[in-house]
Amino acid sequence: MAQINLDSKLKKRTVYIFLVRTDSFFSRVIALFTKTDFTHASIGFDAECRSLYSFARKQTHRAIPAGFVKESRDTGLLSLSPNAPCAVFSLKVTEQAYEDIRAELEAMYAEKDKFNYNYLGPFCCFFGIPVKIRNRYFCSQFVADLLERHHAVRLKKPSSLYHPRDIEKLDGLHLIYKGKLSELPDSTACKTSRAVRFL
Repeated sequence: MAQINLDSKLKKRTVYIFLVRTDSFFSRVIALFTKTDFTHASIGFDAECRSLYSFARKQTHRAIPAGFVKESRDTGLLSLSPNAPCAVFSLKVTEQAYEDIRAELEAMYAEKDKFNYNYLGPFCCFFGIPVKIRNRYFCSQFVADLLERHHAVRLKKPSSLYHPRDIEKLDGLHLIYKGKLSELPDSTACKTSRAVRFL
């Protein structure tokens, strides 16, 4: 048992952080005020971003209601924004952290109706006012909070003050792709001539 626990602390796995700026009205407003390249953050386990978890709109064409969702580059709002600028970062975590993060995300999704979007959060974040409400998050707050709770990163301020631009500056993140969403390579392309698109 001790050996298994030791292995779980030493062995490294990879999670992926996805940042994007879609052409939605809400995204344009955030970009206008924050002067940032990206306005939305998600977390997943594949570099191709075909299965991501975040807090976002539940319906493709309506900003409200929003809550805890699974999203993909191929579905929903992201599929309507092929030219959206995006970035993918890899983050090495322990085996234990990886399994705990995955388990928590799956458990949350199984009870996704318990979680809601923190509508007040982005505005308070802009003014530097930390606001934390039980079972309510905005996208970058959730990613930061999840990673810190599982000891994958160390935050320098409350998670509710993390913009997407702050997420990309977290220690340990490595940029592996930056460009248009539609040009994000798949796993097989990464190993061939299109690998040049990855950094």
